[in-house]
Amino acid sequence: MTKGDRWLLGLIIGVGLSLLAWQTWPAPSSDRQVQVFHNGELLFSFALKEAETRTEQVKVAGGVATIEVKDGAVRLAPTDSYYCPERICLRTGWIKQPGEAIICVPNKLVVRIEGLEDGVDAVI
Repeated sequence: MTKGDRWLLGLIIGVGLSLLAWQTWPAPSSDRQVQVFHNGELLFSFALKEAETRTEQVKVAGGVATIEVKDGAVRLAPTDSYYCPERICLRTGWIKQPGEAIICVPNKLVVRIEGLEDGVDAVI
């Protein structure tokens, strides 16, 4: 491997790491809203803030769904009082980017993040 090859390899790795860091950088929290729908009806919405920790509960057919907010992210928390057959909504995990959603079809529950999107779906 020549000296030029090492420089080229370093440049490629540097550009790749820079693109990865840019892509994973969190969106500004001030313009993100969490919206919670049940049976297609908006139950409530609130601003998603980085330093906020809170829980909200929603009564659904499968029990009581607990929505957990922490460090600018939202998830449907697994509890004993909530039943979902496949548990896909619980395994979705934390969401924090505009356009992401947690959907529980059996209980007709949707937790969605709305906000300004940059318009980029993917970078190749």
